[in-house]
Amino acid sequence: MASGGQIIKYEGDNSAFIWKYPGVNFDTGASLVVPQPWEAVFFGGAQVLEQFEAGSYILKKSFCNDLYFINKSKQMSVKWGTDSKVQYMESTYKFPLQIGASGEMSLRIEDSGKLLIKSASYENFSGLSGLTQMFRSFLMAKLKPCLAEAMQNGDFGIFEIDSYMGKLSDVLFKQLIQGFKDYGLLLESFFITTIVKPDGDKAYEKFKEIHFRQFSDIAEAQLRQRAELIDQQTSAQKMIMESQAMAAKRMQEGYTYQQERSFDIAEKVAQNEGIGGFTNTGIGLGMMGGLAGGMGPLVGAIVTDALNPVMPPDIGLKSDTPEE
Repeated sequence: MASGGQIIKYEGDNSAFIWKYPGVNFDTGASLVVPQPWEAVFFGGAQVLEQFEAGSYILKKSFCNDLYFINKSKQMSVKWGTDSKVQYMESTYKFPLQIGASGEMSLRIEDSGKLLIKSASYENFSGLSGLTQMFRSFLMAKLKPCLAEAMQNGDFGIFEIDSYMGKLSDVLFKQLIQGFKDYGLLLESFFITTIVKPDGDKAYEKFKEIHFRQFSDIAEAQLRQRAELIDQQTSAQKMIMESQAMAAKRMQEGYTYQQERSFDIAEKVAQNEGIGGFTNTGIGLGMMGGLAGGMGPLVGAIVTDALNPVMPPDIGLKSDTPEE
């Protein structure tokens, strides 16, 4: 009981979320000290009688009711987790699947009176664990069907979920805001940090193999195609380099590609056994004459020698046939 001249103040620490003052009778003239970021609420008969923001006050009337100090600061990293598996129909392969989820959220008390009215046992809220326990049943009742619906109707499957965790968190955040508001709480952020997959389940493992196999096969085919393209490019580059090397060689030795081809033809002509060979292959004497005249002195000489073989000198052999 606080009489005139007595000071009524918060005596806990900032780790608490709701703190109940140990007393129910408060007389007129008592001093009430409410620190930042707290709020004092006189509560009785399931309703708020009077609220005091941070500051110092002299009570102008007496109260025979409970007094609660409410922490209005933002509560960071409040952990949550599903208490059982969430079942839904997997969106990609259409098979029933059970998953779990956990994460963190940030909360702030927006309406102290509404929170006190909704709460059943205020003494238990000495910290965040007590607050979490208070709305755990509400959170699970709201979260699990929302999670099942978001997973079943989403444009991503269980095997891509790690890449869509942020998107899924946003969907659930928007669907849970109103539920927390009904408790007088402002949900400022909500994150899913872990999706517990049913590793070891036969159906799950089967579809996981199918899913990753199709991507590995595609990746392998693309890799082969890329390797073939590299080989083709390498061969083409090799031919270009060889052609450039030959062109540099011709320039250095003073002849052209056309002259080199003429040299090759002349060499084949010289290796032939005679004009009969050319006739047999369909190469006429007129063509040979033109070829010889157009390839310069060197090539002309080679062809001329081939067309006019040197006959051995007459060494005076006489015929065995007697003269008539």
